[in-house]
Amino acid sequence: MKTPCELVVWYLLPAIRSELSKAIKKERFTQKEIAEKLGVTPAAVSLYLSEKRGHDIEFPDNIKDMIKNIAKRIVEEDLSEFSIMEEMCVICLEVRKSEILCEIHRKVESDIPKKCDYWGKIEKCMGLH
Repeated sequence: MKTPCELVVWYLLPAIRSELSKAIKKERFTQKEIAEKLGVTPAAVSLYLSEKRGHDIEFPDNIKDMIKNIAKRIVEEDLSEFSIMEEMCVICLEVRKSEILCEIHRKVESDIPKKCDYWGKIEKCMGLH
């Protein structure tokens, strides 16, 4: 069974990076420049931009707005890789509060209970509630 952390690594982070790559590309950054900013390879950026990786998640508007805001700050403020990582973590935590990861988990694993409250338990543990 895939653990929730694996879902973050295999689905959520690529989806966030994909959306960030697309938003930054609109500002005329090259794939190499985007890769340097996000701390990934140009090949990974190519996969994100061509929707061959990280296109599995449709984010709600509030998450899309967060991603657009980070992209804007990357372009305008020349954010460091560390600052970008911090911002991505904020988005990741916000997504974990929604049902998005639960839906993905049910798609990739057949025995996830319909009323799974795993993320709610984690939020309490992390003091996010």
